[in-house]
Amino acid sequence: MNKTLWTFFGTLLFALTTSSASEVTYTALKDWIKESPSSSMRRDQYRLPGSKGAEDATLSVFYFPGTGGSVDSNLQRWYGQFQKKDGSPVTGPETKKEIKANDLPVTIIYVTGTYLESQSPMMTGGPVEKKPGYAMLAAIAESPSGPWFFKATGPQATIDRWRSGFEQFAKTFEAKK
Repeated sequence: MNKTLWTFFGTLLFALTTSSASEVTYTALKDWIKESPSSSMRRDQYRLPGSKGAEDATLSVFYFPGTGGSVDSNLQRWYGQFQKKDGSPVTGPETKKEIKANDLPVTIIYVTGTYLESQSPMMTGGPVEKKPGYAMLAAIAESPSGPWFFKATGPQATIDRWRSGFEQFAKTFEAKK
């Protein structure tokens, strides 16, 4: 078969598999500030305002059609982005909760410590900037078309400010075709 025909069938297969994909819709909290995503890998991005002099946090939304890995593999990778005060790696969340949001299974985690912010464009390997006193609130929504990732990182005071609101946000997740 020639290259043109393979390209045609590949494009057709991609169109057929992506047209049935469901989007996950959600409703951000009114005080979160929608921003243009800082990376083409992000579907959406919000700034979560800090309080009492604390810096803002960033909430990033990711979806990788046809890929994305398992919930556990992503959680393990995210834990690896934090260190404890003694410099040892964080190996699990301080809290983990599994909920249903409009029939979508959602896993929510909370982690604190020194955030190892990647300075690499692909966020794997390479140099990191250590940010002590940081936290992460993250959710993975398991949609019919694959996992959606919602990850907020920032100073612990800011993340703690939005902790209960983040769970309310996660409860708005819904798969739409």
